[in-house]
Order: sequence, then C-alpha cells, then structure tokens
Amino acid sequence: MRYVLIALFFPMSIFNAQELSYSGDHAWQEDSIQSQPSGRQFLRQADVMWAGRYWRFVDVRQKMNLPLISEMPGAARQIPLWKALKLAMENGIPAYRDDAFSEPLTPTEMSNIWLKTDTFMLASPEPPYLEKPTAISNPFDPISIRYFQLKEEWFFDRQRSQLDFRILGLGLVLLQTDPISGEQEGLANAFWMKFSDVEPILNSYHCYNPGNLASPMSYQDLFRNRMFHSMIYKKDNVFDRELADFAQGLDILLESEEIKKDLRNFEEDLWER
Repeated sequence: MRYVLIALFFPMSIFNAQELSYSGDHAWQEDSIQSQPSGRQFLRQADVMWAGRYWRFVDVRQKMNLPLISEMPGAARQIPLWKALKLAMENGIPAYRDDAFSEPLTPTEMSNIWLKTDTFMLASPEPPYLEKPTAISNPFDPISIRYFQLKEEWFFDRQRSQLDFRILGLGLVLLQTDPISGEQEGLANAFWMKFSDVEPILNSYHCYNPGNLASPMSYQDLFRNRMFHSMIYKKDNVFDRELADFAQGLDILLESEEIKKDLRNFEEDLWER
C-alpha cells in the first residue's frame, strides 16, 4: 500500500514543480497587475471650505528623489519619470509653455526637447573651406535635469472633514548649456503638462521602490503617497510673486518650511476653533 501511494503522488510533485518555474529578471513570475487609478473622491464646490495653491520644486539631486530618475537594466516597465513624460508626448498628450496651460507647445517644439537641433556655420572639410550652415542634433541628456515642478491645490473637504490635495500640473526644469563652449547658461523651464492627462501613463510605469523590489510602485503611487522631498517656491498671493522675488538664499528655504508648517497645522487648528 505504501508503494502505491508513492506512485500516486509522485506525478503530482512534478506538476507542482512545473507550476513554480519562472523566467525573467526576478526570482518570481512577474504579473501584469497595475496600480488602480487614483479614485479621486467626488468633490462639490459647496463642500470646499478652504483651498490654496502651491508650487513645488522636486530636486532630483536629493537622495529621496533619486527613484524619479533611476533606471534599472532589464526592467521593461521601470523607467525614469522623464521617459514617462516623453512617452506621454509621443502618445499625443499636449505640453504647455506655462503652468496656466494656456500656451500649448507645437509638435516641433516638443520634439526639440528630446532631440535638439542647432545650426552652426562650419567650414567645409574640403577646399576652399567655405563656411556653410550645418545642422547638429544633440539627444536629450538626463544629466541636465535639475527639478521637476508640481502645481498643487490643497483644500479642506468639510463633507469628509479632511485636508486633501490634487496635483494639477507637472513640469520639468533643465540646466541649459552652450552647445559650443559647454558653459552653463542657467535654468530654464522646458514644459508643463496637466497631471490629469499624464495619469494613465504614470499609472502604467514603475519607479524604483527602495527597500522592497517585490512591491512595484507606480509614479502615481509615489505622488499619491507623497514619497518625495520638495521645496515650496510659490504660494498663491495677490501679487503672484515667487519666494525668490522677496527673499534670498537661506531665507527662501526658511520661508518654504514655514509655509509647509502652516499647511500641516491648518487641519489641526480647525478643531481648536
């Protein structure tokens, strides 16, 4: 009887071993489950008892923000944030020149962000060595990325008695360099995109999840859970000024931290009044 049982269960063990086989870059079989969409709560204007707008810099040189620009070889769906925004443009999602989303970029301007073409007067390699206009294309260099920008709206929903936020826009700031001398020319805003437009792309691709490779984290998860470090550089005001317009150096950072502190304490103060 004992030998019969061994014969019956032996083929099943082989079947289970075949089920547990895997292939790929991990010790497990990757599935195609994506993060769910943001599932924003329905919000009536009558339920918003307070709202304020804030603009933030997300410095990619900060240690906490490195997942935004990291790229792991062999991970097909794990790409840097700038590549996700590039894919969004290639899929027809518009980009804008300003954070008010009033001036859309032309297709040529959007393509020049990722493949910039400059024309120079260069001498011909053959006699009589006359100078003629020559087009030189320079592919996008991720090293030039300094900041991502966020345009947010924070509000208090009295229906849920909760302080919540919505990201309205996502922008990119690049360090400009002279194509001939290589000297730095300062920072420039490359584009803005509506966050609601790029949400499907941000939900489809992952960023590096430090500490747990078994739990893929989409960019939508990253922004929803506030897993980044930022500095507020502007708050809505009657003069539409940035902090740098009336503060300098360390005072800008201190003013930014003070605004963050006021925002954190706002919800708690409501229950004390």
